[in-house]
Amino acid sequence: MIQINAATIASWPTLALQDGQVQGVLGAEGGGAGPDQGGAPGAQGVQGQPGGLGWFFPLLMLMIAFLFISTIMGGRKERKRREAMLGALKKRDRVQTAGGVIGTIIEIKDNECLLESDRASNTRLWIARSSVSTVLRSANAPAAENAEHDTEKTQEPASA
Repeated sequence: MIQINAATIASWPTLALQDGQVQGVLGAEGGGAGPDQGGAPGAQGVQGQPGGLGWFFPLLMLMIAFLFISTIMGGRKERKRREAMLGALKKRDRVQTAGGVIGTIIEIKDNECLLESDRASNTRLWIARSSVSTVLRSANAPAAENAEHDTEKTQEPASA
């Protein structure tokens, strides 16, 4: 049998009614229904005030929305740049494909390009236009710029 003395019961937190509001442990107010509102006497209701992190969730949603919008805008800008590059391809442009093949464009059709990768062995490949990843040297670039790129790539150490 369990024995509980009066001192133990007196130390338990109790509900007290003050001005129609139910107060719970440590005097925290509850917004529940008291006997005047048709609820059970001593019943503690749920209060509608946000907790300590009530400001965090709107801020988190704002940050997620900002990141989502900036990601979409960045992708749109990159897609426009790529479409402009593919639209500006011309004969005699030196390009690199997504597979790593470097060559000069000989012929351009709707969605295909004829790429010459080695002039000595007359190696030519038909590639998809969308597989061009970068234009290394444009055909309409100034001659000085093209010559500068050629000398940088073709310079080899002199052997004695």
